[in-house]
Amino acid sequence: MTALAGLYAALATPFTEDDAIDFPSLERLLEVIMQQPLDGIYVGGSTGESLLQSTGEREAILNFVARRCGGKRRLVGHVGAISTRESQRLAAVCAAAGYDAISAIPPIYFPYQPREIIGYYRDIVAAAQGVPLIVYNIPAMSGVTFAMDSLRELLETPGIIGLKQTSLDMYQTEQIRRRFPQTLILNGYDEVFLAGISTGADGGVGSTFNIMGWRYRALWQALRAGRQDEARGLQAQCNSVIDVLVRASVFPALKFILRDMGIIASARCRAPFAPVAAAFHEPLGDIARLLTREAREQGIHI
Repeated sequence: MTALAGLYAALATPFTEDDAIDFPSLERLLEVIMQQPLDGIYVGGSTGESLLQSTGEREAILNFVARRCGGKRRLVGHVGAISTRESQRLAAVCAAAGYDAISAIPPIYFPYQPREIIGYYRDIVAAAQGVPLIVYNIPAMSGVTFAMDSLRELLETPGIIGLKQTSLDMYQTEQIRRRFPQTLILNGYDEVFLAGISTGADGGVGSTFNIMGWRYRALWQALRAGRQDEARGLQAQCNSVIDVLVRASVFPALKFILRDMGIIASARCRAPFAPVAAAFHEPLGDIARLLTREAREQGIHI
């Protein structure tokens, strides 16, 4: 699965002030991501607010990104939905658009049995026309905690190649790496990227890769070269930004920074997300100015 290892920006979805998808801003955001030292783009996940969109909107975004970035960066399309039918429809869209892989959260809200969750994933694989699937493990938000037996059954399913491991449970990450050495593991929480890679992840998918992907590339390179102190220092730099995002509300704050960096036109998120509180405008603006300077030093046109 080394062909899909690496760093993926978890793509944000810009909206206009009247709540439509802002495709010109999305194109500008893709241009900035493409200038960063990243391997791919993860489209339609939590950062993209996909569960607040209609199926038609999700399809439009998946196709838009494929037209502009297909063949230039690896693309992973998130197709998870509350119903299997919708997930299968989105998987077919990804297959037709040339995505390198698809991914899906577990089915949410209803208390499904493990066999039902496994069946959901197998049904998505059946609709994906040979495009491999990465299970999106995010227990804090999905409410689904996979037992190791269920993970084994999933990872032994043809067409399922790995996990987006959005979990702070590094013990589980290590167990997965040890027990399933051929499985692709992509770390999903930016604040523990260093820990995830150290524990065996093959890369990461990150919200803050949109705004500072170069830091994570430098961190990964430092760790692989054995420069532990440098890697820890870079994680601390990333976390100083994440600390503010967490206090301010991650996704609205991320868009606030993207807007202040001049990348997207509006910081709007879909309701029920609220705008960033006024108390955070100044610290987020300071971060935007800092990251704009860093980006330009990296040769990124902002």
